[in-house]
This record gives sequence, structure tokens and C-alpha cells, in this order.
Amino acid sequence: MNTKGFTLIELLGVIMLLGIVTAIAVPSIGAITDSIKKNMLDKKVEIIEKAANLFGEDIKGSVIYSNKHYKEYPCKSYIISDLVPDYLDKDNDNNCITCLSKDENNNCTSWSTSDNIGCIVDPSSQDKYLDKLEIIIYYKNKRIATKVDTEGNLTCS
Repeated sequence: MNTKGFTLIELLGVIMLLGIVTAIAVPSIGAITDSIKKNMLDKKVEIIEKAANLFGEDIKGSVIYSNKHYKEYPCKSYIISDLVPDYLDKDNDNNCITCLSKDENNNCTSWSTSDNIGCIVDPSSQDKYLDKLEIIIYYKNKRIATKVDTEGNLTCS
């Protein structure tokens, strides 16, 4: 009887077990990764809202007396790149999209890609930037409040 090595049945059994473990683990790891990216995006939005809150406190008078409204509250609308560098740090020094010109309401009317200015990266997708997202700064219950418009649903009009 040969006692050196494994039989073909034993090898196939081990390969089958490894296949089953892999089939179970890979989808779980993918779901965990997606969950982590979503949590990172939520935390990034919280940081942006805190920076926008500081900015809102500095421009409080223009928010209070604005003729635009978010829900029933007076508001002002800005883009995230307006907070860099005074209120928000950029994530990198790569090329990213920036505002070229603004209208009388301080809304961006044209965009360009500039070198080495840095940008705010979307943690859920490294090839997307948050710089163009709108921030609604509004005055509610005698306090400045902010919302980042990640879905394109918020309006300050």
C-alpha cells in the first residue's frame, strides 16, 4: 500500500470545499466593501455640512434676508468647491472640475478641468468628485442649518 501523497478523491474533496468557501465569502466581502464606501460617503457629507455650517455662520445675514427659500426657510445655495480652502480641505492635488464663472446669484455657470488645484473626492467612487454638488444653507429656528444635495432633489428658490 502506498502511503505517500493523497488520493484523487481526497484532492477533489479539498478543492470542492475550497470552492464552496470561496463561493460564500466573495459576495460577503463585496457587500462589506460597498457598505464601507457608503459609510465613508456619509461621513464625508457630514464633514462638508459642518464646513458649510461654519460658512453659513459667517454669511448669516445674507441667508436670513435672502428672498429664496428651502421649504419655508430663507436660504442660499452654493457649491462645495466654494468652501475650499477656507472651510474645507481638498482631498488631493489631481485634476478635477472647477467653476470658471458664476452668475449674480453666485451659482456656477461654466466648468473646467484645472491642473493641481485639488478636489473633494467621492469615497464611493474614486473617479467622481463632490465639488459640483449643491449645498443649501438655510436659517431655521434661529440657527443656520445645511443640506448637501447628493440626489439632486433639494432646491433653494
